[in-house]
Amino acid sequence: MEQLSSTVHAQSEAAGRSYSASLSRSLGLGGNILITLSSISPASSVFILGGAALTAFGTGVVWGFLIAGVISILVAFCYAELASAYPVAGGDYSLVSRALGPAFGVVTFFISLLSLPLIVAVFALGVADYLGVAIAGLSPQATALVVVVLTTITACFNIRANAWLTGVFLFIEMGALVLLVVLGLVHIERPLDTLFTPQALDASTGSLAPLAIAGLMIAVTQGIFSFNGYGGAVYFAEETKNPARTLARAVLWSAAVTIAAELIPLLAILLGASSQEELFGAELPVQQFLSERAGDAVTMLVLLAVAFSIINAIIAITLQSGRLLYAAARDHTLPEALSRGLRRVSGKGQVPVAATAVMGAIAFLACFAPLDVLLTATGSTLTFSYLCIAFAAINYRRGNKNRPGYRMPWWPLPPALCIAALLLVFVVAIMDPAQWLSLGISLAFVAAGFIYYYLYLRPRSGTHLLLLDAVIEEENN
Repeated sequence: MEQLSSTVHAQSEAAGRSYSASLSRSLGLGGNILITLSSISPASSVFILGGAALTAFGTGVVWGFLIAGVISILVAFCYAELASAYPVAGGDYSLVSRALGPAFGVVTFFISLLSLPLIVAVFALGVADYLGVAIAGLSPQATALVVVVLTTITACFNIRANAWLTGVFLFIEMGALVLLVVLGLVHIERPLDTLFTPQALDASTGSLAPLAIAGLMIAVTQGIFSFNGYGGAVYFAEETKNPARTLARAVLWSAAVTIAAELIPLLAILLGASSQEELFGAELPVQQFLSERAGDAVTMLVLLAVAFSIINAIIAITLQSGRLLYAAARDHTLPEALSRGLRRVSGKGQVPVAATAVMGAIAFLACFAPLDVLLTATGSTLTFSYLCIAFAAINYRRGNKNRPGYRMPWWPLPPALCIAALLLVFVVAIMDPAQWLSLGISLAFVAAGFIYYYLYLRPRSGTHLLLLDAVIEEENN
């Protein structure tokens, strides 16, 4: 059954620029948080991103991730206020389009359209590394292709079933993080205050040396990337009950839980490692710590749990990417020949199956690209997305001072600090030649978004990029 067909214009005029949301509004606060946390995958972030940060930045991870946590909470405030005001499916694209303007919204759509399926491919290509502890000889690419197909099919099930499934996987990965905390705290080797002086391993001497400010700033960017994903709650706005109230809480709880679930295990590892020099010099620091304190058998079980957490994240991100493409098609952001099929939802589960399948197919094709190419293509997109969200939060409040809904504390400090911090991150990236290609790709997609808007969408403003509001029927339930 096709939703929002050509009658959308008449419906818009009759309903005050609104439409009846066609997705299944069956998620509560808990269900939304489960899927959102699953897309972040705290366990895989600790093992992969956290491990890499320990190798590169040593105890600087403490300050780097703490600062990143503060920035993430500030960004979460921006997401929460915008989501409360615009409870519409589509994530960053929907929020920025409505609060900052359609041109920036299209730019955000282009960035998300690039990053989401490529992140799925990156995660999928890493699954074999962890499943390999139990199944030897797995091909990373073949494993990734199978995982993408299976997770895409799973993402086409109804949203409530996916909430339960991702919740089970999330419970398993949280158990792995709790184990790391316990192992670190029962084998404390050094006092907490020794971690507050940023030190990293000097490869030339094999001993610890002070971490430079530039290194600390890069650790902050690593932390921001590691915590990223709490804004994913917004993708399920039209499937969440009482969204004007629930979405803000879902974003803030997801951000807080993520920061705690990643930072506390890393602190425990730093306190409980027998030798910081050996920890920072290891190829896989978290895995080495686990093997040292728990043995090989437990390590194998935990690594399998990490493999399932990565698969869980792929399911959740595929769910988000499907909603992104569905929302763009329904808004007529795409040409009608593409929008017609992509804005359809299934009759029984009320799921955007076609849009989800297309994004899954893009991720499938991306698995054939080299991993370093995928990492380069997605490396700088997060900074641009967060900048758009922060500017959107400022612009929204300026024009809607008395609008009801969640209001972030200390406005305009949170978005202003976000912008300052993100611009500093951007400057640090510019100073690092290794980041130039990644920045160039992101800037190319930003430019493509503006070109597409001004050359194609703006001349068709009466029929394209409609940006209607969803009618919320369960508000009193």
